[in-house]
Amino acid sequence: MVTISDLSGRVPNYLYQELGVGFQALQSIRGIQVFSENPAVSTYIDDVNLLDILAGGFALTDVERIEVLHGPQSTLFGRNAMGGVVTIFTKQPSNKTTGFVELENGNFALQRYTAGFKTPIIKDKLFFGINGLFQKREGFMKNDITGTSSTDVRLNGRTVGGEENTYGNAFLKWLVTDKFSLTANVKTQKDFSNESVFFVSQANETAALENPTVINLSRIGRHQRKITNYSVTGKYKAKNFDLISISSFQQISLSFRDIDFPGIYHSFSSSAIGEELPPQEVLSQEFRINSTNKESKLQYVAGLFGFKQVGYEPSTNLAFENAPNNFSIFRNRSNNSGYAAFGEVSYKVSEKLKITAGARYDIEEREATFNGFGDAVFVNGVFTQLNPDQTKSASFNAFSPKAAIVYNLSKNANAYATYTRGFRAGGINAQGGLPVGVRQDFDPEYSNNFEVGYKSTFWNNRIHFNLATYLINWKDLQFFNNVAPFTFVRENVGDAYSKGIEVEANVIPVKGLQLDFAYAINDAAYEDFSLLRFGNAVPIGGNTLANAPKTTFFTAAEYTIQTSENVNLLFRAEFRNIGGYYTDIQNSLYQPTYQVVNTRFGLSYPNYGIFLWTRNLTNANYLAFGAADTSFGRRSLAAMPAQLGITLTARF
Repeated sequence: MVTISDLSGRVPNYLYQELGVGFQALQSIRGIQVFSENPAVSTYIDDVNLLDILAGGFALTDVERIEVLHGPQSTLFGRNAMGGVVTIFTKQPSNKTTGFVELENGNFALQRYTAGFKTPIIKDKLFFGINGLFQKREGFMKNDITGTSSTDVRLNGRTVGGEENTYGNAFLKWLVTDKFSLTANVKTQKDFSNESVFFVSQANETAALENPTVINLSRIGRHQRKITNYSVTGKYKAKNFDLISISSFQQISLSFRDIDFPGIYHSFSSSAIGEELPPQEVLSQEFRINSTNKESKLQYVAGLFGFKQVGYEPSTNLAFENAPNNFSIFRNRSNNSGYAAFGEVSYKVSEKLKITAGARYDIEEREATFNGFGDAVFVNGVFTQLNPDQTKSASFNAFSPKAAIVYNLSKNANAYATYTRGFRAGGINAQGGLPVGVRQDFDPEYSNNFEVGYKSTFWNNRIHFNLATYLINWKDLQFFNNVAPFTFVRENVGDAYSKGIEVEANVIPVKGLQLDFAYAINDAAYEDFSLLRFGNAVPIGGNTLANAPKTTFFTAAEYTIQTSENVNLLFRAEFRNIGGYYTDIQNSLYQPTYQVVNTRFGLSYPNYGIFLWTRNLTNANYLAFGAADTSFGRRSLAAMPAQLGITLTARF
């Protein structure tokens, strides 16, 4: 089982943090990150962009590969790719009939069952594939009502943090002609918990690190998320170029109840506490053309992209419980759309020198309909709108250029230098009653990334070595300011920088043995600006960038031994060291350096396997999440303790 969280440390300068559930997660690359509905690191699964943070947390199976692109990728990928892009590809059907079954059990009552089947329906013409997953585990924390407002002793000792996930993925691929193909794909997942850690946490980092298995909640909540992705990809292969069309439609619905934040929160739409919110819907379309003649000195890619989004952001569609049967109602509906044209051209000046230039222009329209504090209530089962909703709109545009030069030092080594510009979309503050002079909208963020590097392979391709140095200037950061009592709005508060070095190496010293290494050094800080907090200006300039470890280090050894003609033994051990970092912009909540060790030992023969595994073998205590702004408290959440289990596999 490999998840996005496993990329921490394995990918230099990558950090993954999760606020209890996979659809509320923060990804940081080179310190560029954010925790809001617009991520700073884009995630794609089978070419479909997970546009909103609520779309994350897929419990994938049958994964072919995961690729991570460092630094701004806005020229080809557009909005919200300031830190980089994570792309995940699942295995697709072919002419060969194959299938698999995996059964996994572990501590914390882990059950994970996956199965898949791929086959040609018409050989060389029509192919079908399907796979699915069910997993369930209990939480590792036990509740204690000490220090809460609850007197219900029945809540003491209750498990907190368990979840069920059901996932399905179906492909249908049609080779219409020898040049034209169509692939239809549906992915769907349902997540459910009646011991939810959605948006809940421990009181502070001391409690989380010293007593990671104890949480203090006055209520134990529940949540349910359903997400479905539909996509159709068409590809036409001409003599010297490919034409590609990617159409996708995504629906996400969410409900939650009795979430102790602190204060008790429930989802609310129109008539019931804890009801399912209207589905968020995203429709996107991309057309792309790219050259395929490898002998040509000129290579290119160009395209058009557009999306429409109807959103119901969970933190602004809820009922806040004032007293039994008395709730303040907050509602927000967004209508967003965006359009872009992009292109990139590479020219081979000589056998050794290649230059690349690219650009993208994005236009985005945003509209939000919302109410303010005290504008709506739900009392004794009756909804009352005290003041009318407001509707505000804004538009933004962004130009994202790119330039690169690559010089081949030898057949297997090159040096390169690049400049790229990234941006993260602006938005609207969905809150009424703002003071005069405070903007209802906020502008996009931008970054300028400069990178110089070296890539090589040698010793008959048994060693791969990469080295990169970078400097990122991050402009117009979006963050919340306290502009009036109980009124916080997102504003463009200031700038930051990030610079560092990254080294990666893969070595195969002898047959059957692979060694992997990744090391990074990062220096990142906020530049001169202040935050408004309760009428006071809090200086931030000079503080270390939050969620940006000074160093990350990863090493792994995997050894496969063929003991007989059909029997193989597998040994794998991983070690990662995540250097200390602050989780908050004020630099007061510190996560010390920690180490995680994972192991895997297995026996396979020839289509069957049994594997014993551990995760966090040494039971390291560290934070899965820490507050981004300690003005509002030091909420923290401990990471999973040691896990161990067994996996049985069968393939045909």
